[in-house]
Amino acid sequence: MVRLPGEVDGRRFLRAMARLGWMVVAQSGRFIFVAFHGVIRRNAIRNILKLAGTPEDEFLRVL
Repeated sequence: MVRLPGEVDGRRFLRAMARLGWMVVAQSGRFIFVAFHGVIRRNAIRNILKLAGTPEDEFLRVL
């Protein structure tokens, strides 16, 4: 199994999630929040993917 990268640019992460069917919205409620600036570290990526119910290998395929 390929390992998640140590860091991913926030914009690149959001583009990959959009390819998986997620979208950026500006509402309150039950959503997954992702910083739009800087980098997202491996543990945060893993936690977000877990909350989204997205397998790591599927995310890596579209990254």
